[in-house]
Amino acid sequence: MRRGVWLGSVLAVAVAVSSCGGDVVVPPAALEEPIPAPVPAAIPKADPADRLLQLRGTVLARPLTGSIDVHAAPGTETPFMDLTTTNPWSQPLRLLVTRDALDDDGDLWLRVQLPVWPNGQKGWVPASEVDVLRAKGRVVVDLSRRQLTRYRRGEVLARVPVAIGKSSTPTPTGRFVVWARVTTGTPSGPYGSYILGLSGFSETIDPANWSGEPRLAIHGTDDPTDAGQAVSSGCIRVFNGLLRHLKDVPMG
Repeated sequence: MRRGVWLGSVLAVAVAVSSCGGDVVVPPAALEEPIPAPVPAAIPKADPADRLLQLRGTVLARPLTGSIDVHAAPGTETPFMDLTTTNPWSQPLRLLVTRDALDDDGDLWLRVQLPVWPNGQKGWVPASEVDVLRAKGRVVVDLSRRQLTRYRRGEVLARVPVAIGKSSTPTPTGRFVVWARVTTGTPSGPYGSYILGLSGFSETIDPANWSGEPRLAIHGTDDPTDAGQAVSSGCIRVFNGLLRHLKDVPMG
C-alpha cells in the first residue's frame, strides 16, 4: 500500500520552514466557496450538528477577527488558547473543520485543527465568529511515488515530481492546510522562489535545535536533480520551473 500525505482544503503535505522573506502573494478569493449559514434551530439539540461535515469536500473556517478564543468543548466559558488568525505576513488563516456540535443553548460550535506545534491539536470555536467555506481543490503528495498532484473540483490540474524528507527527518503524513504563501525573491536560496507554508510540523526535529518552529512546507528548489529523492528535512521540494502549477493555490 502506498503512503500518502494530504493537505486539507486545498493541500496536503509536510515540512520545515522556519523563516522566509519576500513579497506576500494574495490568494484568489475565487477558489473558496461560501457555504450558506447553518440554522441551529433546525437541528435537534439531542444530536451533534453533523450537517456541515456531511457536505462534500473540505470545510474551512475563516475567522472574522484578528484572534479567536479556542475552547476545550462547545459552550465552555474559559478558553484554553487565544489563537492569532493571521500569519507573520498578515495573511488571514483558514482553519480545517473536523466536526461541529451544539452547546446546551443550541448554539453551533466547530471543532478545528490548530496550526500550532506539535501536530494533532484541535479545539472548539463558536460558529458565529467565523465564515464557513468549502474548498474547491486539494493537493495530494504521494510519498511512495514522490509525486505531487493538484486537483480542482475533482479534475487533475498538474502532476509534478517532488523531493521528500530523508530517513532521519521524514515527511510526516497527515492532512494540513496552506498556512502561508510567500515569494522569496531568491530562487537559488534554500526555499527556492516560492513557499506554501503548511499548518503542520516536522515530528522528528526538536524545535530547540531549529531556527524557529520546524514548520512544514511545499517549496521551491533550483536543483532539478532533487526530484524523486528523499533529501529534505521533511519539506516537499518542487523544482522552481514547475512552481507555476502551485502559485495560485489559495490559503486553506
